[in-house]
Amino acid sequence: YIVTPRLLKTGRKQQGWLIAACSLFFISYFLPSPLVHGTETQFMTHLVGGGFFSGFLWLYIVRAKRIVFQNALVEVASLFALVCTLGVMNELFEIVIFWLGRMPMGIADTSWDLVANTIGALSFYLAYVIARNFECDE
Repeated sequence: YIVTPRLLKTGRKQQGWLIAACSLFFISYFLPSPLVHGTETQFMTHLVGGGFFSGFLWLYIVRAKRIVFQNALVEVASLFALVCTLGVMNELFEIVIFWLGRMPMGIADTSWDLVANTIGALSFYLAYVIARNFECDE
């Protein structure tokens, strides 16, 4: 919330989207996650705090920078690139924390974390496209 506008030189433009992203990131730590194939995961944390967070962050960047995409494929690819980049950075951070002995759950759920990030971002995108088309119809 503090660094991103300065890093992107966007000022306070479209700040609501960034507030939504940061709020979801915070809330995601408190969401219960289901067992995946009998393994304890942080699936919901990554779905919301990874995927939906990336979606709102992407929307903030797109709106604040006034980015116009050539087509829907380029648009969704840009969101996918963002969620993948942030997801891998997060998993690398988790490995460091694990090596330092500060990750009691371990890192066995990395694959599911990345799947959850992707599903969350794609779900966000679908909702965004539906909402955008609904706005255009009015």
